Amino acid sequence: MAKKTRTKRYSDKSFIVVGTHGDEDVEKATMAFACAGASGALGIKTKIFLTGNGVKLAQKGFADKLPQVKGMASIKELMTAFVEGGGALQVCIPCLESRGIRKDSFIKGTQFINLMDFAVQTMDADRVFTC
Repeated sequence: MAKKTRTKRYSDKSFIVVGTHGDEDVEKATMAFACAGASGALGIKTKIFLTGNGVKLAQKGFADKLPQVKGMASIKELMTAFVEGGGALQVCIPCLESRGIRKDSFIKGTQFINLMDFAVQTMDADRVFTC
């Protein structure tokens, strides 16, 4: 008797990747977008919440200057694919304010959220991963 295979449905799942690194650790910054991109490709509703130095990644032109990690696409390519694929790119308001970064310096489509909204989203998400 042939074994019946099941195809998993992920479209009802949600995932938040918390990106805490920027140019001080390009490998970890790249992994945040690589993980989020893989999740999105599976049809999972995925958000990236950038906090700490990670907020810098969403600034216009910032990712263009970062070196590519060997064996991986560049952060710029991963970020573009993630956003164009329907992923939500969120930035921590207190983190950008503490760095003196203005909201108008971020790429189109960036969402700005406070920590209360982030707390609610994490409680509603199926999984949260920090990179």
